[in-house]
Amino acid sequence: MTKSIKLNAAVILLLLLSPVVLAQQHGQHSNCSDYHTARTIELDDSSNNESIKMEVDKDTKNLMISVNSLISSGSLTMEILDPKGDKQGNFSVESQLSSSTSSGGKNKEEVCGQLNKSFSEPMAGSWTIKLKPRKVTGKIQVSSHQIQ
Repeated sequence: MTKSIKLNAAVILLLLLSPVVLAQQHGQHSNCSDYHTARTIELDDSSNNESIKMEVDKDTKNLMISVNSLISSGSLTMEILDPKGDKQGNFSVESQLSSSTSSGGKNKEEVCGQLNKSFSEPMAGSWTIKLKPRKVTGKIQVSSHQIQ
């Protein structure tokens, strides 16, 4: 199994188990509602900024956001913004090897970056994940999980 498949499987398992663990910690076993979304974005030598919006209801008790990236070239900055526009998390990843030919072959590198944030009693409204790529080729997965 490749590293990216193992990473994706681990993230999905973590996201699936999180509500159960949280509900058990808060003494709630069957009365919590939860919502999960996941999207995958493929970039091909892109430098276009992207924004992903997610609505958070006033009854949401816990919000979990996960941004996973696997890039083979370029640099990528990711930010999480609350409804007021305040930054609640960020990170950057960058490919460092040149893809030019050397010794008869091509150099290849994959850089994996991950940001996982959890917010108790999150602010209701439209949260934003900002993606700021610079000549990026790769995949980004954005997942959110809301527990009410």
